[in-house]
Amino acid sequence: MVRGVFLVAAAAVVAGLGAAFPTHGWPSTIMVLIPSAVLVVLALRRQPPAPVEPAPRDRHGLVLWPALVVAGLAWEAFAFVRQPDWSRADPVHPTLSTLLDPVLEHGPLRILGWALWLAAGWRLITR
Repeated sequence: MVRGVFLVAAAAVVAGLGAAFPTHGWPSTIMVLIPSAVLVVLALRRQPPAPVEPAPRDRHGLVLWPALVVAGLAWEAFAFVRQPDWSRADPVHPTLSTLLDPVLEHGPLRILGWALWLAAGWRLITR
């Protein structure tokens, strides 16, 4: 119970701080890297349960999901590298952040977006 309250409070602080910084700047980039690094460390430290033989349907997902993730990351990397100025969004080569900017530019929605991003990361490592 105490751990859950602490995690929610920490996520609220991170979401509030992250939403306070302007997008596409070094402070916001650092605010993305800090929770990302924490989640990666937690994921690497977590011991997997005993191996389970995947069902045929799971095998298809093992091929599909990594392919989709690689395609998405390749698009992000290509769009980011093609931007003339990496500190400003470029509508000609939009990244996912650029596409979400109109929705996430307002305070409450920015905090909600940060909270959803943190929750998704937590869900990925605790599943």
